[in-house]
Amino acid sequence: MSESANVHSVEAIERFRAALAQFEKRMQGALDTLTAELQRANNWLEQDCPHFWKEQEKLAADAVHQAKLDVERCLILAVTDERPACREERAALAVAKNRLTYCHDKKGLVKHWRGVMNHEMFEYSGRIGHLQRILETELPAARAKLQLIVRRVEGYQIERPPDYQEAVPGATRIARDSESSGAAPSPES
Repeated sequence: MSESANVHSVEAIERFRAALAQFEKRMQGALDTLTAELQRANNWLEQDCPHFWKEQEKLAADAVHQAKLDVERCLILAVTDERPACREERAALAVAKNRLTYCHDKKGLVKHWRGVMNHEMFEYSGRIGHLQRILETELPAARAKLQLIVRRVEGYQIERPPDYQEAVPGATRIARDSESSGAAPSPES
C-alpha cells in the first residue's frame, strides 16, 4: 500500500514544473545551436573548401605552365655562345611546382576530412536522437504529469472531511445536550 505524499507546497511543484519547462527550452536551444554550427562546418567542408582548393590548384597549374614558358624563353635567348643559367626562372618554376603540390595535397586532405565529417555527423545524429526524443516526448509528458498532480493536490485541499457531528447520527443532539448540562456525552445515549 502506498504511503501519503506529504505535500507541503503546491507552489514548489509549480516552481519545479516551470524550471523543467525552462530546462527543456534551454536544452532545445543548445541543441539547435549545436546542430546549426555543425551544419555550417559541414557546408564549409563540403562546398567552400573543395571549390577554394580546386581554384588554387588551377591557379598553381597555370603558374607552373607560365614558369616553364619563362625558363624556355630564357634558354632560347642566349646573349653569347654561352648557355644561360636562368636561375631566377628555374627558382620560380620550383616555387610554382611546390605550390601545385601543396594545393593538390590540400584537395586530398579536404576529401579525407569530408569523409570523416560525414561519418561524425551520422554518429552525432544517432547519439543525439535519444536526447532529442526525451526533449520532444518525455519532458512534455513529465510536465503534464506534474500539472495533473498539482490539480489533484489542489482538489484534495478544496475537499474537507465531513464534520464528526454530521457523520455520526444523533451526534448533533448529543453535542447540544452536553453543552447545556456541561457534562461529557456518554457513548450509550
